[in-house]
Amino acid sequence: MTFLKESNSVLVVVDKEIANDDITDFMVATKKPLKNEEQLVIASTKDLETCYKSASSYDTIISIFKQTCPNHNTFLERCLKALKPAGVLIMYESFQQEKDANIKSAYDTKVSNFKLAGFKVKAHDDVDTKRLKNQLLRVYNDIDNISEIVAEKPSFEIGSSVTLNFGKANSNVWKLDSIDDEELIDEDDLLDESDIVKPNASSLKVCGTTGKRKACKDCTCGLAEELSGKTVEEGTPKSSCGNCYLGDAFRCASCPYLGMPAFKPGEKVVLPETQLQAE
Repeated sequence: MTFLKESNSVLVVVDKEIANDDITDFMVATKKPLKNEEQLVIASTKDLETCYKSASSYDTIISIFKQTCPNHNTFLERCLKALKPAGVLIMYESFQQEKDANIKSAYDTKVSNFKLAGFKVKAHDDVDTKRLKNQLLRVYNDIDNISEIVAEKPSFEIGSSVTLNFGKANSNVWKLDSIDDEELIDEDDLLDESDIVKPNASSLKVCGTTGKRKACKDCTCGLAEELSGKTVEEGTPKSSCGNCYLGDAFRCASCPYLGMPAFKPGEKVVLPETQLQAE
């Protein structure tokens, strides 16, 4: 058989509820590929402690339970320890206690337990595997009611360690302690002639309302006069926002037109003398 080779050491774990006569044909089929009978060890579930004392002892472990394994987690941990690296565990259980609707769910749970224990679950559609399974008719009476899981232990020993090689460190990195040895770029070479030219003061003038260099159509802040070269009459208040003519709702807290009615843009507004006098 593919998982039973001539030089393999095999452990067969039999449930205490199973009679020896019911597994006679199964044991004959298991011994057949082996070179010597001493390579096959048969143990009951109550005698497992003596079989698991030494680690990495068996190439294959076959477990046969009349119903289900009473404690999957403990049993799988012991089997994983007793198997050699890349060893195979085959477990047979019954689905008779499961309802038809829950058989798939129960099988998926068993497979999940194997994976959580550290096993790699393998496909078991091999012809030799089916032939061995057919020898269990006396135990289960119905082959379709048998849960068969074939799993493999990883190809390394449990608890083993390997030194990781991260390769040679890359020496082509920046070194902050050797800046003097590096060729630095002159900052002046990054500037063009246009970057050095001092801007004209007139080009920096913008409208207080729009933020653009072009004055509004009804400019009241004096930008239009400055751009056109005209002088603003002395004593004429200048608006910093350009919204004074709209009324108090649009005026600043320090607006000189505060409290006065709205006026037309460009209209000359004279402040009353009483407003200029301190109370």
